[in-house]
Amino acid sequence: MDTNSDTQSSRFHSRILNNISEPLIVINKDFIISYNNRAALPDAKTNAFGEKCYKVLHERESPCEPCPCMDAFKQGKPFRTIKTFGENGDLAEKEFSAYPVFRDNGEISHAIEMIRDISKPSETAADMPRKSRVGQKLNALPSSDTPDETSFCGMIGHSKKMRALFQMIRLVAPSSATVLIYGESGTGKERVAQAIHQMSPRRHRPFVAIDCGALPEALLESELFGHVKGAFTGAISNKKGLFEEAEGGTLFLDEISDTSLVFQSKLLRALQEGEARPVGGNRSVKVNVRMIAATNRSLKEGIAKKTFREDLYYRLAVMPIMIPPLRGRLDDIPLLVDHFIERYAKKNGKAPMSLSKEASELLLRMPWKGNVRELENVIERGVLVSQNSEISLESLLIEEEVTSLGYAAPSGSLFSSTQEVMSKVERERIIESLQECKGNKSKAARLLGISRASFYNKLKRYQIPVSF
Repeated sequence: MDTNSDTQSSRFHSRILNNISEPLIVINKDFIISYNNRAALPDAKTNAFGEKCYKVLHERESPCEPCPCMDAFKQGKPFRTIKTFGENGDLAEKEFSAYPVFRDNGEISHAIEMIRDISKPSETAADMPRKSRVGQKLNALPSSDTPDETSFCGMIGHSKKMRALFQMIRLVAPSSATVLIYGESGTGKERVAQAIHQMSPRRHRPFVAIDCGALPEALLESELFGHVKGAFTGAISNKKGLFEEAEGGTLFLDEISDTSLVFQSKLLRALQEGEARPVGGNRSVKVNVRMIAATNRSLKEGIAKKTFREDLYYRLAVMPIMIPPLRGRLDDIPLLVDHFIERYAKKNGKAPMSLSKEASELLLRMPWKGNVRELENVIERGVLVSQNSEISLESLLIEEEVTSLGYAAPSGSLFSSTQEVMSKVERERIIESLQECKGNKSKAARLLGISRASFYNKLKRYQIPVSF
């Protein structure tokens, strides 16, 4: 091996890295710096080899939260996060990107971290013309809340209302305050809760979700608080509740408005005392969780009707978040359509597809009572039924909406044949939902965005056993 050549190569690469204007460091799993370029250090000091990165860069005594390097080490893939800093009354926003470095045996040895100031968009980016998203691949997660932001923690949208929602999540996430999410069915309440968790200091701890409306009161209490052996028939051993399962993380209670006053009283006590008492137990267990609740109904109306406790409402609604319905953000429909077309075309092994002009116009005029979930179902049907690369109006199989909105109802052999295909696809989706929900029909109906009565009618129509 030519040692002199290696040394010259090392110096050459060092000169390149030192000329990068953005801070760059290389650390090991103990957060010890193995390399830094000049831009990484805030003063005349040029080398921080052997020092802890969080001490040198942030003057901290412990690792930062969230830390993309920790994610890169754990999952073996690049990660990035956005952090906001207050300096002299101004807010600075920085993007931290981490990339794992692998040894020959596949083990991760180091992580490379780059830091970029994104408080102001670059001139080049600002001057770039905005491209139509229809029929094009969506960009990766944007680094700042700009008018061109189209995706955030898995949520799609660039409308003013969605950008305001993304910003609210950024503001709420770092705290431990209880959050109450309002949104119609199908708007993505659980996804918002997951985004809050992902951007919070609790991101490395569990995110646990439960649908309060899908379980009877006794079972819901046992699921949340746990139970001791012999507490009721079938309790053959002690069981931890979801409060304990989510220790240090986030507990998401969906459809909190469907709970009884008795259960609400026990939940309030758990929130106030930071303790959970298992069913049948005589001792409480200390718990440390962040609570996020969600509802598709007004809790204030519940308070007026004496079906929801006012004291619990104020405990939950420390930070209320409203998710806009799809009909209130029509600008986002083309983005969502492209996203779902790409997803289901790939899932079903089809070539790239696009929506016809007539179909696009219809989607912008529909009321979308089932919100994003309904739109996703419509696009999935269109992808499955279409025989070519363009998804026609007929392929969407939404005859009632087509007629009510002034379009001519589909006719001919194509519509007849696609009706048969739709029935087959719908039957398979119902069976899949039942399997996913372990036979719970109420939860399966919610998953599909339809009422329980409609769900039972479909079970009968498609001859799916009730005791599935």
